[in-house]
Amino acid sequence: MSRPVTRDLLSDDAEALALAVSAGPHGVYVQNAMTAGEGDGCVLDDGGGCAGVVWFGPRGNVVVVTDHDPEAAVARALANAVTEHGRPWRIVMGPAAVVDLLRDRLATPPLAWRDQVYYTGRAASAVREQVRTDVRAAQRDDRDRLVQATLLLNASDLNVDPARVDRRWLRDSIDERIGSKSTRVIGPIGGPVCKLDFGSNGPGGLVLEGVFTFPEHRGRGLAAGLVATCLHEAPGEVSLHVGKQNRPARCAYERAGMAVAGGCRLLLIG
Repeated sequence: MSRPVTRDLLSDDAEALALAVSAGPHGVYVQNAMTAGEGDGCVLDDGGGCAGVVWFGPRGNVVVVTDHDPEAAVARALANAVTEHGRPWRIVMGPAAVVDLLRDRLATPPLAWRDQVYYTGRAASAVREQVRTDVRAAQRDDRDRLVQATLLLNASDLNVDPARVDRRWLRDSIDERIGSKSTRVIGPIGGPVCKLDFGSNGPGGLVLEGVFTFPEHRGRGLAAGLVATCLHEAPGEVSLHVGKQNRPARCAYERAGMAVAGGCRLLLIG
């Protein structure tokens, strides 16, 4: 194999797009962004064509797409591409070989370093008994409650100290989601008890993010019902990812009608 070299990721790069498509749910962020003309990152060429893609998202998120078990030279080149590209990042998802190299280069322990599981489903797979009639789009009066939910979710799932979160940025982010009708909730206006967000959306399908139920309302099947309802209403494939060890969340997604469809490793830095 020739020494891997990188080139800029362009939205019309057919090889990079084909690799993202072939990666299934792990490549959805990249596929949707490239199709929308928002490709930002680099492509790794090992002399025989596209060997990997590093995509930088708008919120400090990075997705590395390559073979599940890449050769050592490819893994090193992809890890170098993440650290040398110049874009700031906080969270990266990709093959274990690449993510572990990035972890080894950190000066301080990461906030999270773990395996993620991908789930996928379609309208036809939604469990009808779980589909609800009280799911609604979030409204402006829900914002304070959604701020609480996001802080609690980040603290419990990603070990992010709420005191370190920029509240203005968080409110603006939530307002943007409310304005685009990309947050779904269960509960009264001003007091939702369960929520999720629509993330990336495009030809690769819809990605669900940020599923959260307030602790005092757990055990009632709300998350399963919310996910099942969004699945039932989706025009195409729906995917999400969750910590491999998070059995309560995984059981909720399975009750909703989603099935395991792969995995990756996640690294979150402080």
